[in-house]
Amino acid sequence: MTSVDLSVLAPGTPLPVPTAPPVTPRPAARGGRWLPRLASPVVGPTVLATAVAGERVVVGGDFTYGTAGMANDTFARIALWDGTGWQALGSGLDGPVRAVALAGDAVYAGGDFTTAGGVPAARLARWDGTAWSAVGGGITHPEAEYECSVLALASDGTRLYVGGTFARAGDRDVRSLAALDLATGEWSDLGGGVLRAGTADMTDPGTVRALALSGTALHVGGSFDSVAGQVTNSFATLDTSTLDTGAPAWRTYGPGVSDEEFKGTVHALAVDPATGDVAVGGSFTSAGGVPAWNVAVLRDTATEARFEGLGDVTHYGGKYATVHALAFAGGRLHLGGSFTSVGPLEAQHWVVHDGTSWSVPQELDNVVRTLTPHGADESGVLVGGDFDNAGPLRVQHLGIWSLAGWTMLGQGPHSGYFSGGEVQSLLVDGDGVIAGGLFDQAGAVRLGSVGRWSGTAWDDLAGGVAADVGHGQVFALARLGDDVYAAGSFSSAGGVPAANVARWDGARWSPLGDGTDGDVHALAVLGGRLYAGGEFALAGGLLVGGLAVWDPQTQAWGAVGGGPLYDHAVNALAVIGDRYLVVGGWFNGFNHLGAKIVEGLHGLTMFDTAAPQDPADVLSGYFVLPGVSRYGAAGWVRALEVVGGDLHVGGWFDQAGILRAATPQSPGFPAANLAVWHFSTTGEWEPLGDCDAQVYALAADGDDLLAAGEFTTVGGTPARRVARLERATGTWWPVGEAPADGLGGPDDDGYVVGRALAVPTDGLWVGGAFTSAGQVPSNNLARWGGEVDAEADPAVEPVTCD
Repeated sequence: MTSVDLSVLAPGTPLPVPTAPPVTPRPAARGGRWLPRLASPVVGPTVLATAVAGERVVVGGDFTYGTAGMANDTFARIALWDGTGWQALGSGLDGPVRAVALAGDAVYAGGDFTTAGGVPAARLARWDGTAWSAVGGGITHPEAEYECSVLALASDGTRLYVGGTFARAGDRDVRSLAALDLATGEWSDLGGGVLRAGTADMTDPGTVRALALSGTALHVGGSFDSVAGQVTNSFATLDTSTLDTGAPAWRTYGPGVSDEEFKGTVHALAVDPATGDVAVGGSFTSAGGVPAWNVAVLRDTATEARFEGLGDVTHYGGKYATVHALAFAGGRLHLGGSFTSVGPLEAQHWVVHDGTSWSVPQELDNVVRTLTPHGADESGVLVGGDFDNAGPLRVQHLGIWSLAGWTMLGQGPHSGYFSGGEVQSLLVDGDGVIAGGLFDQAGAVRLGSVGRWSGTAWDDLAGGVAADVGHGQVFALARLGDDVYAAGSFSSAGGVPAANVARWDGARWSPLGDGTDGDVHALAVLGGRLYAGGEFALAGGLLVGGLAVWDPQTQAWGAVGGGPLYDHAVNALAVIGDRYLVVGGWFNGFNHLGAKIVEGLHGLTMFDTAAPQDPADVLSGYFVLPGVSRYGAAGWVRALEVVGGDLHVGGWFDQAGILRAATPQSPGFPAANLAVWHFSTTGEWEPLGDCDAQVYALAADGDDLLAAGEFTTVGGTPARRVARLERATGTWWPVGEAPADGLGGPDDDGYVVGRALAVPTDGLWVGGAFTSAGQVPSNNLARWGGEVDAEADPAVEPVTCD
């Protein structure tokens, strides 16, 4: 090895730079809350029922996993979206939920279950906002419990109407249709309910599959042969104003709906609020004697009520299609189900009728099972079903559609199914944040691994970055002047060729010359120039070996100092005093002209940008710093952060303060993944509290230090993947409302990590690979939005670093 001298900063030697200016400490955030809007938009498979009231959305089905990326059974067959985040309704139900309804503040669920929240509740249950309870003695079918189910619910605020297949409601004999008085808890049988021709006296319950209220009219659809003694096929209307008279008045419509020689089945009903017309969907070939395959509309005028066809819904030309869902929204009729064409239009799963013709609002790749008007003016529609994709977007089982496009229930960035992806870099941007990483969608916006979240919506930043194969990735973000720089592993930005680093001016992307020939992991701004570190040999065609500098004035790349070549990856950069550049990573030496000229750096070194350069000395301006090791070899420095007069180092190591690249040497000391250098005072290195796993990110918050990574304990304090060091006392605190209330996932033994931190004026941004923050669904990006005084949370016991 060729011998080349380096300037040495031995332990105990303070760095000759001005002490950092005083900062105003911010109180350690321990009593605020994690904000819920950034949940995964995924809803678990088998969505069967939805209900909407204002911003509240209730979803029922047979899902027990996947919803919002949370652990199995977090949302057991039912979930509530409150307009900003998902809420679990206790421990959910033990069987499928097939119908939901909202009445005041209560949620009613019907289906095949026998318990709700662990409480016995036969097929019908009520959630009061706190707990589940049985409703009216439950729904049963003593002679055929195997086929007993609640399939439809509707409420006018006074009564709850219940349909399905059953013979008793509480202790009252009914036939698949009943009404519960919400004030008294009394059941009524609505004139005897619906029957099927299963016996000579036709006493077997039929099946009610759909209910729709319009004023005092309750429209009932399903599979039955008579209602209240009147023969009809599968469709009828009850005048609810007659219920208190003791003689409920029913109306039938000729033969009802039929499938050639058999009765048809009604699966869906919807009422046009403007005209009172009733759309009827299901499996049938005629309605009221009028030919109509699987969909028809009942127009009730002053002189007559008649069915009209809207075009046959077919399956490859045959009748065996099914309409599962109907909804009027924005003056248009939405139809969903399992089919391949409607009238002359080739269409699958979802179409819209504007009063004249059918059209496809968005291609879906599987069956639509539920449609519900949504929005203040009900111009949007909540779409649920078996689908995963809507055109180019992932819309997994549930989304809100309007003429403006899709809105997702959850805005977290993700890639692939079930909440994949990762946020690896963050940059505060006004009231929002720019996030970079590996993801291709956030909410309903397609992104190229970078985007801006304003707090309410995503901006795709002109399409973000892309790679020749697979997704591009953004590992680092930095601001220089009015521009934002993104670096990582990509070949273009905004459709413009850009090799691994690019500039965003607020409107468009541009390359930085020829970029680099390998990944860029870190960026830093110093003296009006941009420094980039990573795993590359060339920058702008120059041989730079892992570290380079971009000058915006000359629009050119340059080497740092004499340009020694790092023998492995540069992962982190930090700036001291607007003069010194600290370089961290997984490297152990410098190469030059094909030879090793320095060995034993152990992942840390420093460059003085103000030092005079000697063309004959490739190491002019470089200092040796004590480094880190793991199992005796060079450790990994992943994060660097200057707070006050200290440099904090995080990564993957078990020893720190090691000096072997120059004399006098130092063996170092035990330090588990965290260490600090007091460069402006004593010049000493010391551990920063043992951390049980890797540290990926560090950030200053006032005079405090924030850390994120894979750890679950730091400084002896339980803290899941994100923690705060109160530097004045040396005390570590979790970020959250409880000691272990940090970042999590469906399986905390799997890959859950905090990778990026950014500190606005009123909280904290955290990025990484996770699906929850403080038990709140939050997918790969989380916002902590509250702070309290340290004494306000006595339940959290601090631990002071030695």
